[in-house]
Order: sequence, then C-alpha cells, then structure tokens
Amino acid sequence: MKYALIPLLLSLMLSPSPLRAAENCTIGSARKSEQSPGPWIDQNNWLDPENLRFSLSAAGRFMPLVTIKSRIAPQNFKSAPKQLDLEKMMAIDPLDRETRDVGFLLDTRLYADGFIVLRNGRLLSEQYWHGISPKQPRLLLGATRPILSLLGAMAVAQGKFAPDKSVIRYIPSLTEQTGLRKLSIQRLIDANSRFEWTAQEINEWQMAGGWKPGIAVSGIRAWLNHPGRWERGMTDAAPSLLDTGPDGDLLTWALSESYREPLAQIFCDNILAKLRPENPAFWLTDPQGTELTGGLALSLRDFARFGQMLLEARVSGNRSRIPSWFIETLTTSNGPRKTNSPELFGLSKGSEARYGFVHLGGTPNRVALLGPYGNSLYIDFDRRLVIALFAAYPKSNSPAMLATLEQIWDQVGPATQPDNKR
Repeated sequence: MKYALIPLLLSLMLSPSPLRAAENCTIGSARKSEQSPGPWIDQNNWLDPENLRFSLSAAGRFMPLVTIKSRIAPQNFKSAPKQLDLEKMMAIDPLDRETRDVGFLLDTRLYADGFIVLRNGRLLSEQYWHGISPKQPRLLLGATRPILSLLGAMAVAQGKFAPDKSVIRYIPSLTEQTGLRKLSIQRLIDANSRFEWTAQEINEWQMAGGWKPGIAVSGIRAWLNHPGRWERGMTDAAPSLLDTGPDGDLLTWALSESYREPLAQIFCDNILAKLRPENPAFWLTDPQGTELTGGLALSLRDFARFGQMLLEARVSGNRSRIPSWFIETLTTSNGPRKTNSPELFGLSKGSEARYGFVHLGGTPNRVALLGPYGNSLYIDFDRRLVIALFAAYPKSNSPAMLATLEQIWDQVGPATQPDNKR
C-alpha cells in the first residue's frame, strides 16, 4: 500500500501547485461597481471622449471585470532630493509656437489628469489634477496591446510559443478557420499588420465583447469563431496604435490556451507581480468572463512601474524574464526616415511602430507606449528616465497632441540629468 502512494506523491510534487496562483496574486470576479461617474453617463456613451476622464476609472460600472491584487509587498518609490518644477521648464507650444511652461502644456493642451517622472526609479515629479485619485486604476484601452505583445514575446522565450507556427496550432477550436492557417504567432506579436474589417464588423465585435450595448451573443470567442470570420485579406499597414481589434483577441486566446490559464493569471505571473505594485489592477471581460484585448487597467504609479521594468530589463539582460531581443528590437535605430506613417505625424522623423510600441526617431534609445487620449508612457533608456501620463485629450489621436507630448519629453529629459550630462 505504501508503495502505491509513491506515484501519487511524485505527481503532487511535480505538478503545478493549485495554490501557486495565490502566491503571487489574488484574482477574482468583481460585482458590478456601484460607483457612478455621473447620471448622464451610461452604457451608450461611456466611451465618448468627453466622458473618459470619469468613465475610464469606473469601467466596472459598465462591464464585468476581474480584479488582480498582488500578494507581494509593494516597493514604494523614493523621492529624489530635488523635485522638478514644471512651471519653470519652458517649451514651444505646437499650437501657436509660443513659449510656455510644461505645466501649462500638461494642464491646458493635454488635459492631464496625472503625471509622474522617474529617474533611476526615484520620483522627480508626481502631480494630479481634476480630483483624480492616485490609487484608482484607469482603463488603458489600446495601450493594452503592446503589453500583450510583450507577453507573447515572453511566451516565446519560455517555450510556450513557436513563433513561426500558425495560430491555429495553439487554438484548436479555430481549426476550421482556413483564413488563419497562414497567420503565424510572430505576426500577431509584431502587431504590424491587421485583417481588413468593415465598420459593421467592428461594431459587432464591440457588442460581442460587451463594449457596446446590443444583441447578446455567446461572447467574444464565439464571435471570433463564427464560420468564415477570417476569410478576408490582410494589410501590412500597421493598425492604429490607439485602437484595439479582433486580431488582439486572437493573441489573448492563444496565450490562455498555451499557458492553460486565464489571461489575468498570465499577466500576474509574468508582469504584475514583478512590478511589486501598490494598487490592484483589473481586467475587463466579456459576459462569459473572457479577458478582452483592451481591458487592462492600472494606476498611474503602477503604469510607471511597468516602464521602469522595461528600462531595467535592458540592464539585467539574461536575468530578466523579458527577452533581450525584445528590448533591442524596440530600441535599435534603423536611421532617419523621410516621413512617419500618418498615425505618427507630430513625432520626430524616423518614428515607427514596433510590437505596438513606438520607437521614437531623433535621439536614440527612446520608446513610447501611446494609448488613446494622451495616456502614454515614455522610456529613455540612456537617461534611465520614465514619464507616465494619464490625460483626457478630447481626441484619440492628432499631430498636435503627439507634438505636445514630444515637447514635454524633450524638455523634461535634460532637466532630470546632472548639469554636466545635459
């Protein structure tokens, strides 16, 4: 009898512990939020630009979500001895070419809600406007897509994905979708191409996920697996950096199938727990509980921690879970280009999309994560600088908004350096 127990004991020792999830994070469904952003904001208009300052922090009022709480003690930021004075830092206002201070541009031009500057992991500036709480996670929408590409790259490094294999290999439910047979995992991770969708199909996809009210369906994956869904052409033009789309939901599905875990758990194990965050994150789901490609929400401090994580990955090399080739691809310059793609007008020449991030032209080794409405993350690897911004710019993207962001980055960057290195 005692020998019969040996295989069972070995199985328990070698198999993943059911308590492993609790070691890093507590993940659970949340009830519909009782927090109301205002009686005039409802399911029909919560994603309208004029409402986002309030609704992006109260997304649980309109859609189901899972909360992700780290069980690892947070690592609080230490403040630098000398703080930046944004009102004394002058920049050129792209709208009228007048000289104005950075604080003015943030508040008046970008409609900033929160702004953080880190150098070497120390706080040089942290400000909030319009009654925004520092602890409240904000829905990142399109800014989630680069994080999914990073998770895909980490899955490749861990042997979960073979990048040249078809996505169908990792999502057996899609075997009958012949239009996906030539779509590789690498192409999904690159995020530099997209399927061609009609406006009606995008509207149906949003309703399937619960982003918009409409006829109930069986969830996002049922919509993705509708017969003939992927019988369409692809374009090599990069999708908008500010938007999500059905292609991103394919990557979330492939990740969950490959790890055999919900996306929230994959995010916790590979990213969130490593940040040692101060505040819970949440991830929006469809009515069936499947995490959505644009559904991640982080507090501004933890958003800045994500930038710091990327910065430190370049220094730590093989000691980081982030593969070195991912960071080098983000930062390596291909030389200046004559023009940027239309969605990057306003940034320095030579700026281009990579894995959903933006490799910035001009000064080398600078990367940005651009979400809609000014929400953004800037990383200068040479200066060891991270700038995180939550904003409510009244348009998802414009050359004026991008030019204003770059003016702020260009003025804040040198001001964070010792006098002899500016």
